[in-house]
Amino acid sequence: MAVPDQKDAWNKLYRSQTRQWKGAVKTKIPLPFKKGDRVIDIGCGNGKTSAALIEEGCDVIGIDISEEAAEACRTIFGSKMRIECASAVSLPFDDGYADGVVMVHVLEHLTADEMEAAVKEVRRVLRLNGKLFVRVFHTDDMRSDKGERTDDRTVIRGNGIRYHYFDETELNDLFGGFRRISTERIDEATKFRERRSRIEAVYEKMG
Repeated sequence: MAVPDQKDAWNKLYRSQTRQWKGAVKTKIPLPFKKGDRVIDIGCGNGKTSAALIEEGCDVIGIDISEEAAEACRTIFGSKMRIECASAVSLPFDDGYADGVVMVHVLEHLTADEMEAAVKEVRRVLRLNGKLFVRVFHTDDMRSDKGERTDDRTVIRGNGIRYHYFDETELNDLFGGFRRISTERIDEATKFRERRSRIEAVYEKMG
């Protein structure tokens, strides 16, 4: 099948609704960072994760491929964070620039080659012993078969956006050049008794 341009698909999504995700803007995640750390939020979207980082006192730089998402973050946060419109596979930062990186539901939307390129970029921009927090959807998630399938773990949804679903081994192998601090599978039941399933992992850049 012909896969729609992902940047165009994301711009269309955010253009239709700047606060795309339901619930409060801010989200709580187990962030492995401390006050004053310079943290890059890759795929910042409308800033749910950025808000949590800002509250923890981090110096936050948000990155998103969508101009619409970047503009939404500028409107919401103003001078509280820096926003760049850029791709995860080509980060506009010097080597060792950041103390930390977060990638919350970003890798799912990349091709296999883009995933590898993004991981190399994360390693490049992190300082030695810098931490990375990753969240992805698990293969057992209730939506893993919703859409037009392109391979055994990837679908294209009706909005044109690619979704890849991981298991723990695939995710840890992708970050094989990092020290794994933790990998946790989290399952949550919906009110319709379906299962949302995700993986949360923390890695550290080693020399």
